[in-house]
Amino acid sequence: MYEPTKLKGEEQQQLIAACLSNSRKGQHKLFKLYYGKMTAVCMRYANNSDEAQDMLNEGFMKIFANLDKYTDEGSLEAWMKRVMVNAAIDYQRKYKTLVQTVNYEVVPEVEIATFDENKAISKMSADELLALIQKLPPTSRNVFNMYVFENYSHAEISKILDMKEGTSHWHLNFARTKLKELITKMI
Repeated sequence: MYEPTKLKGEEQQQLIAACLSNSRKGQHKLFKLYYGKMTAVCMRYANNSDEAQDMLNEGFMKIFANLDKYTDEGSLEAWMKRVMVNAAIDYQRKYKTLVQTVNYEVVPEVEIATFDENKAISKMSADELLALIQKLPPTSRNVFNMYVFENYSHAEISKILDMKEGTSHWHLNFARTKLKELITKMI
């Protein structure tokens, strides 16, 4: 099996061409190449693995439907990741998992983690960190993921999630504070 980072140049173009011509073999190969990385993206936005699989399937359908819009200006993986993030958010909108009640109070600024918290984080597995992220309220989790992992700006997040930029800042701060509390409980 090829590694996604090794799929370049002519081989990548041939695979894209195969997918664009609706070759099931080509689509299957692209799916297998990026399954792990795209699953990881979906798991950060989902409440559980079943929901992540649904997001993943819808995301790949959008990737195949829009592959003709991919240009060689950036990496294929980065383009697919962006489509997958948007598909995950669309999935949440479709099934209304973004709807939540949050007590809008002033959230204190997140303090710099102490040595003990950093030590606790360094001993946590990726699955444990993912489980903590999944405990965040959906909107805060989305803002946190988009800002921290996908490098979206607050302006981009506010457009995608249809909120004010200040609300995006609030959700990021809330998510960081909540994660700090959850990590502190684990210590």
